[in-house]
Amino acid sequence: MRSADAAAVLVGVPWASDWMRSAYLITMTGCPALSVPAGFTPAGLPVGLQVVGPHRGDAAVLRAGHAFEQATRVGERRPPSAASC
Repeated sequence: MRSADAAAVLVGVPWASDWMRSAYLITMTGCPALSVPAGFTPAGLPVGLQVVGPHRGDAAVLRAGHAFEQATRVGERRPPSAASC
């Protein structure tokens, strides 16, 4: 199977959206990656930031993710629909 075909199908099931393709392609490079919370859409859906580093750059990726979380404090926020709970 060509890699482009593999990117379009996961465990025999076509992907529902293109946003997963970037995560898959980063994984295939072998580079370290991390997803950190980045906020919410107006509809209250979560949004994330993907941090990608060079090969063997795991510690730098973790430091960047931690710095982002500390600077934005976005992980402490809740979506508008959950704020009243």
